[in-house]
Amino acid sequence: MYAVCYRFTLQPKALTMGRRMAELAFVELWTAMSEFFKTECGALDSRLHRGTDGVFYGYAQWPSAERFAASRDVVPTEEFARLRLKWAELCAPSQILFQGPVEVDLPAA
Repeated sequence: MYAVCYRFTLQPKALTMGRRMAELAFVELWTAMSEFFKTECGALDSRLHRGTDGVFYGYAQWPSAERFAASRDVVPTEEFARLRLKWAELCAPSQILFQGPVEVDLPAA
């Protein structure tokens, strides 16, 4: 299994709609994009967290590093292309904090 951890910040321009509205829009958009990666690219679980610093942190699991890399070559649907445009308006470029193989996995019972 392979994991990727991200840091997401909202664009200052997106905050003109109000922080709470921008955050809600981001969560909805992140959820839709994560579903695409699961159904179309083979991603496994993903989670989104909000840090005490107000920044969003995400975690995604993939079956392998190869599957993660191959996701870049998947032809996006029209809906996904629309989501990516919204993402660019709402979110600054994502920062990958970590990526690598999972050493220990302790799933909930």
